[in-house]
Amino acid sequence: MYGGTPGTSEWEVRRTVDTDFDGAFLSTGEGWRFAYDGASRITYLENMQHHTQNGISSIFAVASGDMIIQMVDLDGDGLATGIGEIIDFVDTRTAHGVSNTSPDDLAFDPNNGMLYVCDDLWSSGPQPGSGISSYIDLDSNGDCNGPGEMALMVDGQGSITLQEPSGPVDIGITDFEALMVDSLGVVIGFEQQDRALYAFRDNNGDGDAMDSGECWNFLNLVGDKAGLEVNADVAAGTLRNPSCPSNTGTGLYASLEWLDVDHNSGPNGEDVYWICSTTYPSTCSGANGLIYRGVDNNNDNDLNDPGEVTLFFDGPSNVTMVWPPTLFYGADAHDGGISIFHNAGPAGPSYPQNGAAFLKDLNGDGDAMGNGEQSEPFFWSPDGCYAVCMTTAPIGEFWSPPPASWDIFGSPGTTSAGNQPSINATGIPSLGSLVYITLANAIPSSPIILIAGFSDSQWNQFTLPLDLAFVGAPGNTLYVSAHYQFPGAADAAGGASFALGIPGGSSWIDKDIYFQWYCIDPPANTRGAVLSDALHGIIR
Repeated sequence: MYGGTPGTSEWEVRRTVDTDFDGAFLSTGEGWRFAYDGASRITYLENMQHHTQNGISSIFAVASGDMIIQMVDLDGDGLATGIGEIIDFVDTRTAHGVSNTSPDDLAFDPNNGMLYVCDDLWSSGPQPGSGISSYIDLDSNGDCNGPGEMALMVDGQGSITLQEPSGPVDIGITDFEALMVDSLGVVIGFEQQDRALYAFRDNNGDGDAMDSGECWNFLNLVGDKAGLEVNADVAAGTLRNPSCPSNTGTGLYASLEWLDVDHNSGPNGEDVYWICSTTYPSTCSGANGLIYRGVDNNNDNDLNDPGEVTLFFDGPSNVTMVWPPTLFYGADAHDGGISIFHNAGPAGPSYPQNGAAFLKDLNGDGDAMGNGEQSEPFFWSPDGCYAVCMTTAPIGEFWSPPPASWDIFGSPGTTSAGNQPSINATGIPSLGSLVYITLANAIPSSPIILIAGFSDSQWNQFTLPLDLAFVGAPGNTLYVSAHYQFPGAADAAGGASFALGIPGGSSWIDKDIYFQWYCIDPPANTRGAVLSDALHGIIR
């Protein structure tokens, strides 16, 4: 999540993690300032995307100054705030040799890591940099600012003619607002002037997609471009057209600004395409908050055929959400559904709190409009932040849990010889490892019991820690749930060592384990026992 705090110049990328597994990101400690730099480069991020670059998990963003920045965690603290952790990955002005560019969106090819960036310089006419550019780090120096590392995939200063059923159509290629790349490496962009999605693929390997057959009409939901084939269901009136009359008085207005692909997630392993409509003019509210889901059922490389696009979510018309969205500030497809960052949320002191929701079809009816199909796990706090985009990262990315470790806690009792039994361990409590729980200062050659459990707060009906004075052992405290008890004997020096194998199954990851020694010492008290301090281990 990205946004700025009201009344300050400090912008931030916020990271949220559901650490308590309650399905939300609202608990204490579940939000961090992932990246901030005093409003140097992190001031206005138009779009963000998670991508693993050269084996490094990264967040890439379209940033101020016409830069594509890369945010990485090099020191393992789960944040991108250290020295060298915000990288100028692409300087689009230098790449194109102009004083100003206007990058809007970025997307990576899942096959080769090629980065695609779209620019929208149409307002002053086509210029170098308008269209879609590709970037690749050829010299492996960690950026794409070197010679030959940029190519114009789609040259906005050029022209492309499509052969449509009605005849040849000259299409717009200058003003692309959003991008996605499917599993075949096809680059798909929303062209704002034509209100259509065009697909591009470099078939002849010359670095661009300007040649015959390298561009086609991927999806036309609006029908504003004369001669361009319209999606069959929109043409038949069975699928909503995400547009309204333009406020300029000519043509239609639509803004399909959030695109994403969930690769190979369809019913037969196909890509699933997601198209989000978010139109800002108040006169076009009927096209706000719509999400379309597309699958190329006939494998003809477009979504214009009957039944290939469905209306997955209608935000303003949804009655099961507490805060139905009308505008989207970001979208990211994953896990068979789509996460959105949107404009609605609980009322704060000044403004509604922008929120995130995850939408998924759970009842098999093809949409996410039913009860329980929208979860709302996050709201930006404080309210009034200018939060404008989001991305998601797989579980475990940028996560730096404490290492497998031991810590000793509590106070031991005192033996009849005046010593205090002490617990310790050797070895690291990691999956599949062998560790040793040790004892010192017990009565030599006396019986002992190692207590082991999974809690330091509750054991059956007893709340821990438990003062054992009530059973005749004053000055001794039980700190550990006695789920397991392992009897043994101290050696001639009053020591012991118990070998324990840590299971290797994933269910043991992050599990807490606790140990305490119970030492038999009849002269010590009426109970005839003295307890050591306690040991806590975290399995990693």
